[in-house]
Amino acid sequence: MKLFPFLFVFISLILAATSCSPSKKVEAENIPVTDTVVVEKDLLFGFDLSQYDIAFDTVEQGWTWNNLFKDFKIDQHTINTTAERLKDSLIGMKYILAGKPFMTFTEKKDTSNTPKYLVYEPDVFSFVTFDFSQDSVGIRKEVRPVEITERMVSGQIAKNSSLSVELGKSFDNYQMTAAISDAIEGVYAWSVDFFKLQVGDKFVVYYDEKSVDGVPYSVDKIKYVWFEHANKGLYAFNFTDSTGEVSGFYDELANEMKRPFLMSPVKFSRISSSFNMNRLHPIYKTRRPHLGTDYAAPTGTPILATADGTISRASRSRGNGIYVKIRHNKTYDTQYLHMSKIAKGIKSGVRVKQGDVIGYVGSTGAATGPHVCYRFWKNGKQINHRSEKFPKSEPMKEEVKPEYFEYIAPFKEKLDVEILKLSVTPALESEV
Repeated sequence: MKLFPFLFVFISLILAATSCSPSKKVEAENIPVTDTVVVEKDLLFGFDLSQYDIAFDTVEQGWTWNNLFKDFKIDQHTINTTAERLKDSLIGMKYILAGKPFMTFTEKKDTSNTPKYLVYEPDVFSFVTFDFSQDSVGIRKEVRPVEITERMVSGQIAKNSSLSVELGKSFDNYQMTAAISDAIEGVYAWSVDFFKLQVGDKFVVYYDEKSVDGVPYSVDKIKYVWFEHANKGLYAFNFTDSTGEVSGFYDELANEMKRPFLMSPVKFSRISSSFNMNRLHPIYKTRRPHLGTDYAAPTGTPILATADGTISRASRSRGNGIYVKIRHNKTYDTQYLHMSKIAKGIKSGVRVKQGDVIGYVGSTGAATGPHVCYRFWKNGKQINHRSEKFPKSEPMKEEVKPEYFEYIAPFKEKLDVEILKLSVTPALESEV
């Protein structure tokens, strides 16, 4: 037994000498760990789902804060003070909106089964957490990070189809379909009549998509796009020069896409009656000239000034109903009939810009349903605006063109690759 201390010292000296030697390496065996279990928490809005029971619900029409907080056993004074605190600029909530989701969280160990927390989502960007576990109600607003990613969508118009229908085949929700459709129509609002699209018309669009938690919800901007209408391809590139003075959409030759007049005074509409010199009037039942184009849209849809100008009339008459007329220059005037109401601030003498809201779709006057009758004068004579050839905008300055052409070169190459793919794809029958 007395030999053990000496043996221990001897072994220790050998190990020390080995470990201090610069020419020796000690390799440890890889010992597999079989008894370690890593448990990841399943979280929702920061709450551990193993610790809470969750109830999902939706705000109903006519609800107030009283309805939202009814399960939390708080008095009216607390509800009122909480509502006042929510109006603070850091939170910025004056009321709750019908259709918005909310969740209540109840601790599983709570025998009273009283929820302690509520999470309300006013929009896709943020959520507000209410903490009822203390004497006073805790409020915390958190903003979700918005991700911006370049995306591409392409397609062609099928028989009995439309741009929004074809775009809808690439998106899971109508919100994104409407956003990208609106953005495309905004780029070509001056050069393509989207009410006259033809079978085989094609498009390639590169855009920045805005998403939250991987779910797309909007279009940040169109970056570069190509649209073929009636066998004519139209490039458009979103460009801002190094000085910031030149900005907008331009074609491959540096011509600005913007034109003096928009093709339509309303978005997301349809033509219910075209310019016709011998139309059977739906109310008077007689044949008479229809010197305008009717765009059917829901009551309240904004009506836009199709070009810069000055309001010459904002009035009402028996046949026209509520209407606005704009003098654009010595050559052109436009008129917008059957409004439900005129926009705030619109009256004779007011200067408006292209795209300004001047009124809202209605069915006042001699109208069978909600629409805007868009009338167009050239040199005092009413004409069909859809047949008019408008002058082009001012050309890009020569000194900016080299920068522009260098900027668009790689983007045009990317578009051309996708255009080539579409050129070998036959037009399909509509799926609707």
